Amino acid sequence: MSSQPVAQATESEVTALLQDMKDLIGDEHVVTDEASLTLAAQDVYRSGHTPLALVSPSNTKETSAIVSAASRTKTAIFTRGGGMSYTDAHLPTQSHAIILDTSRLNRIRKINAHDLYVTVEAGCTWLQLEQELRKHSVRSIFWGPMSGKVSSVGGAVSQGAVTLGSSRNGSSISATIGLEVVLADGSVMVTGSAGQPEHSAFYREYGPDLTGVFCGDSGALGIKTAITLRLEPLPVKSTGLSYSFDDFPSLLEAVRLISRHKVSTEIFGAETRLVKMVAGTPDLMNDARQMLQMIKHSDKPLATLGKVLNIAKNGRSFLDNSKYLINFLTEGASKRELNANVARIREFAGNKGVETANTVAVMTQETPFPDPMVLGPAGKRLLPLHTIVPYSQANQLQQGFDALLAEHDELCKQHDIDICVVYATCGTAGFLWECVIYWPDEWPELHKKTMSAEILNLMNEADANPEAQQVVDQIKESIIDLMYQHGGTHYQIGRTYPYTRERNEASLSLLKSIKSRLDPDNLMNPGVLGL
Repeated sequence: MSSQPVAQATESEVTALLQDMKDLIGDEHVVTDEASLTLAAQDVYRSGHTPLALVSPSNTKETSAIVSAASRTKTAIFTRGGGMSYTDAHLPTQSHAIILDTSRLNRIRKINAHDLYVTVEAGCTWLQLEQELRKHSVRSIFWGPMSGKVSSVGGAVSQGAVTLGSSRNGSSISATIGLEVVLADGSVMVTGSAGQPEHSAFYREYGPDLTGVFCGDSGALGIKTAITLRLEPLPVKSTGLSYSFDDFPSLLEAVRLISRHKVSTEIFGAETRLVKMVAGTPDLMNDARQMLQMIKHSDKPLATLGKVLNIAKNGRSFLDNSKYLINFLTEGASKRELNANVARIREFAGNKGVETANTVAVMTQETPFPDPMVLGPAGKRLLPLHTIVPYSQANQLQQGFDALLAEHDELCKQHDIDICVVYATCGTAGFLWECVIYWPDEWPELHKKTMSAEILNLMNEADANPEAQQVVDQIKESIIDLMYQHGGTHYQIGRTYPYTRERNEASLSLLKSIKSRLDPDNLMNPGVLGL
């Protein structure tokens, strides 16, 4: 299957197409100026081709009409959510294309707190959803990535995402029970129990799992316009614990035991040196601003004030004497349940590590969706690369990475490249291992638009650095190969991770057949997933 459409439209056909789209959704929602198109064609790592237009429909009917119009002129469609991809997932691979922006598809259609499901449009952010669900004392069983202030629900389901709720309940895809999808010919399909007239969207497992086919597809099979998520009641009590570890095997064993007993909702951590880099030098005013943000966004400001005072008392002393830091967030329907969870965490972690100030854990619970950070310490560019491996492979993966770092040590020093590792979990079986590469380089426009001016003023932008970029690309490919060697899987596959490499021929053939049947001209995000 080619990654290019089967034909190209003429200039007059393109002009007619853009006018048709303006007639469908309004001139102001079909953007064609160079600056806007350049920005829309960027992600956290790099840029794609400049498309014909950035098109922003406001509902499923408009989305269907836009897709139908694009299909008639063999125009490729690249769907953009919050724009936080770093795997080229939504970047146009050709100029004869539109970027379909889902930001106006942002309504919460139905909250059913009794039957525990919510149907939300694809462009709704996780922060918007969390704030609305909280009014009903419920939340999604996966309630967002840390970038949820800007990341969309549709993007997370198309790509896969983890963090909030993942240790106990898995990823964004695990929380998904139904979809509304616009296919390449403009037709609309509904999966799950809502796929029949007058049936509610409460259940996923009804016949062959068509919902699962469209999850994690990076938009290759269709455009999600609405997603139904499983809900759960809000916890009554919550807290967080933090531990330091001197060696990776000890950290891994503690995480494995706590994960398999489901006593933590989130488990995440990092090398201490990375936490120190991100924290920077002590700054009383900056720390005070962060603490005020915690109080401002809390629905229990007096209780949060007590936590803030405790953080201030502990300061940053927890960074002094450890190699690895890990945080365990836990909750309960009662104080008794919470205490039982805390006791189990201390039982499993205390045998291998040392409990330390829970500064990061508390700040994460109080402000789960901070301002997005697409630049690293001192304003360096960043590239995260992750994999999910079974616990039995994680030690070998870390050892292989240490050897790879040693091999590239001189090259990294020469180009001022830092590489650090962070950790998380996904369900009871998956250990999420992620390295983050930092290097000095000029800032793309996306980064300037995403980061607050206040934070950017504290950073220094480097000159364009193609030599360092070339080294980062080289190291990136070596790390991805290392992940593959240790049986790693990935979310946010995009065009970066080796989904089709040596894949079972029967399953790959079936996927290609589905793609060909749903999108015969290969117009829906052509080339993504390696298709």
